[in-house]
Amino acid sequence: MNKQKVVHVITNFAGVGGAEMMLSRLIQQTQHECEHIIISLMKTSEVYADALAMCSSHYALGWNGLNSISVLAQLRNLLEILVPETVQCWMYHANALTSLATLKMKNKPQVFWGIHHSLASPKDESISTKVALAFSKFLAKKPDGIIYCAHSSLEQHEKFGFENTNSAVIANGVVLEKYQPNSQLHEPIVIGFAGRYHTAKGYPYLFETITKLKDQPIIFKIAGAGANLENPEIQQYFEQYNLDQNKVQLLDQVSNMPEFYQSIDAFLMTSITEGFPNVLVEAMASGLPCISTDVGDAKYIVNDHGWIVPPRDADALAQAILTYINSSIEEKQQLKQATRLRVEQNFGIESVSQQYLAMWSKSR
Repeated sequence: MNKQKVVHVITNFAGVGGAEMMLSRLIQQTQHECEHIIISLMKTSEVYADALAMCSSHYALGWNGLNSISVLAQLRNLLEILVPETVQCWMYHANALTSLATLKMKNKPQVFWGIHHSLASPKDESISTKVALAFSKFLAKKPDGIIYCAHSSLEQHEKFGFENTNSAVIANGVVLEKYQPNSQLHEPIVIGFAGRYHTAKGYPYLFETITKLKDQPIIFKIAGAGANLENPEIQQYFEQYNLDQNKVQLLDQVSNMPEFYQSIDAFLMTSITEGFPNVLVEAMASGLPCISTDVGDAKYIVNDHGWIVPPRDADALAQAILTYINSSIEEKQQLKQATRLRVEQNFGIESVSQQYLAMWSKSR
């Protein structure tokens, strides 16, 4: 069987964002169905050595913004030499430059854009992203399809002016083997939170929620870059609310997330904005019921297997946690099984990869 040749054009294959992780997993999952080639507009990283090794070739074009015209020429030249059937793009700049590079090309491949970004507030984006968005809005009819990682992202971009008759939502997939439920419940119950110290993550509401429950037999574990007492704002929360470090444990950045999920009983997300929150999928793959604010695709991910409350509402978050705490052991165990099954059926990398393959073959 001839493998389908797929060129992936990505803005930068050196970060640790959702798009980069998804591309790496997709290549590893579909190496037998496709011949994969990566063109990174900026650079590649050893972080993705396994995925790069599975590609028949890979390129880094050293794009820095100032050399856009020469990088555009390099990209067009490479695509003419490689003659792929399909080009899958990842992120705004790659989407726009690929559509420009393939204009009036002989043997033009089918091109799919990939959008892994929430557009809740376009005015707050960087100048570089604003420029890419303006070009993308103008070019959005050109690709054979646009793949969004979240339903909320699709709605936001269409509202912004992205028009394409073949738009689809394919969630970021997780490697299920990496995350395993812990069959044991902790005593006392442990509630976990994971997110870098950033406005979007809703830290003020996290601490307000914790304060409302500080007389309850609950331990909170907080993971994320900046979640430490050297952060003066975190220090202030501890002093203002008179919090106990034994009951509210600050873990800062955690390198082993599967282990973190094993150490807690339920997962709390207090974000005020999100696109597709991968952290909820990882938590649920670990058998954790989630208590989350209604942002991005949180409601779609959690479904009926947790609690969704309005953003910026500490009372509702605290009440949801109490409902979980007061449920029976049998109910807690049933939730563990239901959350894991939800991810297996909808967000496993096997299922997600098949959706990409179907998208690429449908348009051939």
